[in-house]
Amino acid sequence: MNDTKAAPPQFKRGAFALAAALLVAGAAFLYVKAGHGGKKAHSAACDAARITAKLAGDIAKGDIAAFAAARDPEPMTALTFNGPDGKPTTLEAFKGKALLVNIWATWCVPCRAEMPALDRLQKAAGSDNFEVVAINVDTSRLDRPKAFLDEIGVKNLKFYADPKGEAFVALRQNGGLLGLPTSYLVDARGCEIGQLAGPAVWDSADALALVQSVSEAWR
Repeated sequence: MNDTKAAPPQFKRGAFALAAALLVAGAAFLYVKAGHGGKKAHSAACDAARITAKLAGDIAKGDIAAFAAARDPEPMTALTFNGPDGKPTTLEAFKGKALLVNIWATWCVPCRAEMPALDRLQKAAGSDNFEVVAINVDTSRLDRPKAFLDEIGVKNLKFYADPKGEAFVALRQNGGLLGLPTSYLVDARGCEIGQLAGPAVWDSADALALVQSVSEAWR
């Protein structure tokens, strides 16, 4: 007897819609490949971030022990998605702030579960030096993400979205994204410090210490 449970219909619809978006956006420019200098030039631009990444890796423990520090930090500044006004923006617009970039979807149960902690992290640590940038990657029924955030009482996170799946494709191709949720810690210069695959208790003392180590670096 096969005891495997069928995926709920809403999960199937979301997964199929996202898969279709990946095919459409397959030609999107990859953020670490952009520019004339190629990957080596980009690595040089983030040389200073190696020290921050090493420190972050040493600090990560407990609730965020799964955080993987970047060995060779790359810029994420060209990552494109929609801002709260619905217009395209990039991580370049956030330079000067350390970021926790969280990739999530409404059909992803662990994503939904960790969202309140992300909202609390933004309340506790959000400033001119740090922001949680939670990017929704739903590609259908686009009214659902905001409705979900309203339903759970999110008050501190701004709404960022990738309705065409372009940022998702770029991260899958060259950003190490294997599943949802995935969170990227980015320094004030726009360089990836590391990432955590899967949900985490982002408002824990361990997470706050990690965020603080990056938001205060090189200031």
